Amino acid sequence: MKVRLIERGETPEQMREIPITDTEFLIGRGADCDLRLWVSSISRHHCLIRIEKDAVVLTDLGSANGTFVNGNRVRSQTALQSGDWISLGTRNFVLETSDHEGPWPSAPAPTTVKLPFATGTGLQQGEPPGPAQKFPQNTNPAP
Repeated sequence: MKVRLIERGETPEQMREIPITDTEFLIGRGADCDLRLWVSSISRHHCLIRIEKDAVVLTDLGSANGTFVNGNRVRSQTALQSGDWISLGTRNFVLETSDHEGPWPSAPAPTTVKLPFATGTGLQQGEPPGPAQKFPQNTNPAP
């Protein structure tokens, strides 16, 4: 199984592909890490990605600020699937796996989705709220 992390930047030229070639891949700020991230919100030994025969497993190593997979905090360990989002402090990665041999296909382009805003917010469709603007509270009772 081939595994890689994709870190997208502001532009396609800033995208970074990080192949995971060993069965254990340590991420953190420490000198012994396979991926060193110089960010204060990253622990010295933040998390470990382990490649098993038919699975990829992420283990949080007691990091102070947590490791998140698809927005959910990893308390111990979790199995990963291709397409999962991994967040470490301010850094975000997408995990990609492949069972085929040969070169990787090119990474997919990022997708932008414009969500409709509720009427009466003072915002135009597709416009994010500014620092002084808030999303309206849902005042509808639950069904």
